Amino acid sequence: MFQTASPARTATTRSPERPGPPEASQATSRATSALRQLAAALLLALPALAFVPHAHAQANAPSDLGMTFTQQRSKFVGASADDFFYLRGASVDYAVSMFHGIGPVVSLNGLSVTNVRQQIDIHQASFLGGGRYTFSLGHITPTIWNRKGSIFAEGLIGDSIATAGFFPSGNKLVSNSSGFTYALGGGINYKLYHRFELRLMSHYFVTELPNGGTNQQRNIQVSVGVNWHLGN
Repeated sequence: MFQTASPARTATTRSPERPGPPEASQATSRATSALRQLAAALLLALPALAFVPHAHAQANAPSDLGMTFTQQRSKFVGASADDFFYLRGASVDYAVSMFHGIGPVVSLNGLSVTNVRQQIDIHQASFLGGGRYTFSLGHITPTIWNRKGSIFAEGLIGDSIATAGFFPSGNKLVSNSSGFTYALGGGINYKLYHRFELRLMSHYFVTELPNGGTNQQRNIQVSVGVNWHLGN
């Protein structure tokens, strides 16, 4: 059987043809499922967003808006230990430190890779929410201008939607799929100028997309970019 790669599939000796256009009922079912997955992911963000105005109104709680370039290392199913491929894209996240550095965080990242093994295209979007602990490195002086930066650790859960691939579904292959996702990781923000900071972070990123095997992909993400810090 044709196996998917992590997160989409592996190649076999015989290259299958892409599945033809689905019937109307199947297309409607998949669209409904995708909308449900998206709605569930957005619901994860609502508790965090609800606390933001309250936190700033009462204590001007510090918050961070990060934008990074992200690279994810994934492995082909059933391949040798060093048979990896890489997805690249961008991540955006927003976190509020509400109580001694602890607070909610929401994250969105979009990754893709094309022409893997001369036939595989993968496009993946992940919507995540969870909690973050941020430890401030302090200030040279009490002003925001002299903030040194921070270190943070976080845990996230949500959903990933993958398209443009081959995903096992019963006895056939489909081009779109979605699955539960969680991530554990953290990073560092190092002050560059005023509220702008350099951000470096890494995550153990697990998606549960169908692959004809374990239906789970254990990936490593590394990100670099900038952070905009609000508050003290």
